Amino acid sequence: MASHERVRELVYGAVRSPDEPGIRGATARELVELEARLGRALPAELVEFLGICRGAVIGPGGVFGHRPDKSYVDLPAVRTLYPEWQAGDWLPIAGDGCGNYYMLLADGAVGFVDTMADPGVIEEVAAPDLFTFIEGLLANDQAPEDPATHPG
Repeated sequence: MASHERVRELVYGAVRSPDEPGIRGATARELVELEARLGRALPAELVEFLGICRGAVIGPGGVFGHRPDKSYVDLPAVRTLYPEWQAGDWLPIAGDGCGNYYMLLADGAVGFVDTMADPGVIEEVAAPDLFTFIEGLLANDQAPEDPATHPG
């Protein structure tokens, strides 16, 4: 599993949308609101990740969390896209930028859903845990360092 610090570094260094000026972690209140909106408790590793990033327009298709201000990266809003997702234990955590999604599974692994093939089927396990998945998702999606703030 990737470390908390490594994931934080990748999240804050990721290329982001111009309409995403800053990234921050979710507050305790936002986590309670998110659980209420989902009608369930959040897995511990997701709570830890949301403490780093509450959801943002980073990576190929965004990472999801408590973002009622941006439905396309709001976990509860994305979860309503397909009825199969609401009935099960899957939690959408990221998009691939092409209309497919990555799901946090009940066992803590991250699965890939090809929505064109079948939105109710995990095509493959993409990573054994959330932090390893985020590391793989963002490792090659880093903003170039600004020479003014990072002199060589």
